Amino acid sequence: MFVKICGITNIRDAYLCAEAGADAIGLNFYSGSKRFIPFDDAASIVREVAAYVTTVAVMVRPTLPDVLQAFDATEVDAVQVYEPQFALSDFDLRKMIYFSVRVKDSDDVRSASVIGADLIFLDAFKQNEFGGTGELSKWDEIVRSGIDLTSRFVISGGLTDANVCDAIRTLRPYGVDTASGVEESPRKKDHDKVRKFISNAKQCRIGG
Repeated sequence: MFVKICGITNIRDAYLCAEAGADAIGLNFYSGSKRFIPFDDAASIVREVAAYVTTVAVMVRPTLPDVLQAFDATEVDAVQVYEPQFALSDFDLRKMIYFSVRVKDSDDVRSASVIGADLIFLDAFKQNEFGGTGELSKWDEIVRSGIDLTSRFVISGGLTDANVCDAIRTLRPYGVDTASGVEESPRKKDHDKVRKFISNAKQCRIGG
């Protein structure tokens, strides 16, 4: 089970995620986010942990030059985009690109399923907010879509150590992602919650 912990703003939390077994961490470059981090700070984190965990730039409505600038400035491994202002087919670097969709209904899931991204994140919809809202994504609409989520779909939106296994058993995704669900505050992770979330996700058995 792929596990990403998003909204990392400091090296201590980044190391914790890597040591606890996270596959990826998210660094938020959206200025409207409570978890926004400047390129210089993100680059320092990437230098410290890139050998242990995949580092992901999270961006909202970026242009292709915005994305290229993020890679150049921070040397992250991947970029995760909400409402990109370019065709993903134009992205031809040897880097991973993830696509996030805020799910309002099952059609959003079906539309996302044909997008050429390495991973597709199914997030909760909240007007004018992009991730980290703490609201649960619409599991019923995701199920209703009929899309097989096992290969490249990641569930995000309102996940905690208490409900992550339910999400995995209900939706059978490739991975899970959380930010607010493992926080002490929007810029500081709760280390016990991080460890429990990762452990519960990794140990969850579908049908168990």
